[in-house]
Amino acid sequence: MGLKADLHTHTIFSKDSLSRVPDVLRAAVKSGMGAIAITDHDEIEGAFLAQGMAREMNLALQVIVGEEVRTDEGDLLVYFVKKRIAPGKLTDVLDEAKRQGAICAAAHPYDFARHGIALDKLAEAPLKQLDGVESFNARVPLPVHNAQALKFALAHKKAVLAGSDAHYPAEIGGAFVEFELAEGQPLDAAALVGAERKIGGKSASPFVRLHSRYAVLRKKLAPLVPLKIK
Repeated sequence: MGLKADLHTHTIFSKDSLSRVPDVLRAAVKSGMGAIAITDHDEIEGAFLAQGMAREMNLALQVIVGEEVRTDEGDLLVYFVKKRIAPGKLTDVLDEAKRQGAICAAAHPYDFARHGIALDKLAEAPLKQLDGVESFNARVPLPVHNAQALKFALAHKKAVLAGSDAHYPAEIGGAFVEFELAEGQPLDAAALVGAERKIGGKSASPFVRLHSRYAVLRKKLAPLVPLKIK
């Protein structure tokens, strides 16, 4: 049975998103996702909030607590994280993630306009600690960059991952991984890395980035308080 998961999404807890948590959850269900990873920038509060709200709203949706951590060598996606990981050196972030038993993946690695990790130049030690590569990011403007990421993942036997990188609810489900899981089996850390899968979705319009720019400006002008109600 296939379970679709968007493994890269943002909420109002990211500096460049205005997406309220309930809206993100509803959009995930509407787009046919069975699981979603909330990967706010250097923050996990929104992900834990989303987990609780998904239960309260009785949604058939698994919420994975994730984080997109800023490192000195590029952005790192961390899944099944238990405590917030502070931005810093890639080696330190990887070590902390592994201490928490989390799964680590390079985010949009060839999109250097968005601080992707230069995988081809990465030292052997941190490369070994990478579990996966985001091989399809819907916000990557040039298809060749996603193709490069997929090629690297396959060549180095890293888990192939994908996500919409949604900063606005309508983007959610724009890119996803469909995992082959037994009926009722959750998408746990082992399945995230080892289960059979295929990638789906399509590239987003480049204009979606305007939502992110507007969000940054909006928050500078008038900080928002995240809603914690349905």
